[in-house]
Amino acid sequence: MSRTPTNEEGCQQQDARDRALAYPEPAPHPNWHQHGPTYGPLSPTQQRHNQELLLRALRPHDALTKAS
Repeated sequence: MSRTPTNEEGCQQQDARDRALAYPEPAPHPNWHQHGPTYGPLSPTQQRHNQELLLRALRPHDALTKAS
């Protein structure tokens, strides 16, 4: 059966955790902060193409086999 730690034991455990966090973290690796490419707005042609692909993907499978 486990027992509840006394206040003194709890303080000792807290002190051990505080000491473990007393040192600063190492500097992050430079690759962690590289930003990817920025993308501009889609042209109307690209938007239309994406919409066609989306509608084709959302169409039921039966409609695809009948259309072919």
